[in-house]
Amino acid sequence: MGFFWFKTKIRNGILFVLVLFNSSMAAAGPLSDIAKEILPHEAAYQLDLEHVVSGSQLVHAEGFMSYNWKRRCDGWTSEQRLFLALTYPENKIIKFRAMSVTWESEDGLRFRFNISRGANGEETEKYAGEAILDEVGGPGRVYYENPKGKEVLLDRGTIFPSRHTLLLLKRAVNVARFDRQLVFDGGDLSGSAAVTAIFFPKQKAIKLKKLVKGYDPKPVYPMKLSFFPPVSADLKADILPDAEYKVFYQADGVAPVLYLNFSEFKFRGDMVAFARLKRPVC
Repeated sequence: MGFFWFKTKIRNGILFVLVLFNSSMAAAGPLSDIAKEILPHEAAYQLDLEHVVSGSQLVHAEGFMSYNWKRRCDGWTSEQRLFLALTYPENKIIKFRAMSVTWESEDGLRFRFNISRGANGEETEKYAGEAILDEVGGPGRVYYENPKGKEVLLDRGTIFPSRHTLLLLKRAVNVARFDRQLVFDGGDLSGSAAVTAIFFPKQKAIKLKKLVKGYDPKPVYPMKLSFFPPVSADLKADILPDAEYKVFYQADGVAPVLYLNFSEFKFRGDMVAFARLKRPVC
């Protein structure tokens, strides 16, 4: 799944946990073998508060995330939704939501996106447009439809979310230990951002807390993903990652369990619904 990594400090949004890396040389490598193993699917996750840092005013938090990852004859599509309810003292509740719809071409050169975020019923951010790379691994340019007329350059080494996820899965299966990529996911106006991955040894299939109809448990490849500020940001102001996720991917792209760490608090996500999607006849 190419999670759409819903990025970072919750205000900044979504990053596709499709979910989801070394140099432009690695990005240019063949991925058709791993792509054939991907299972088009949709899944939903219950997000439960796992940890809150000392000193935080957060009283309670819960959430829900859903996504689908579809194969098309011309590429990949993804639709993802995130909802969080954060409770603070005096029963002050912030209801955060983020939604994303994307398409990525088979060759990894084009990426269309429509992303929105908001809180308590009001939309606070919306980005839509198309990114085009000159070649696999960039450089390239983003042409925004919202905000209208905005253009942003993408650095050499940039890739898009679905290709990023395929690279992660291939490196995990090939027993890699570390990876780093520049990824553009359409979630802001700042261009590409670095994502690093630390791979852990293959594990047996995970037993979910509740039986999920249609889900076929298989061995998983755990990986810790760290999302850094965009390359155009002032890195001296924030050299730490904005967020860190630990995702338990199967080789077919399905992730039964994930952990989302937003510095102040951490969620555990358990799959609660699953459905296979049809492959296209091309």
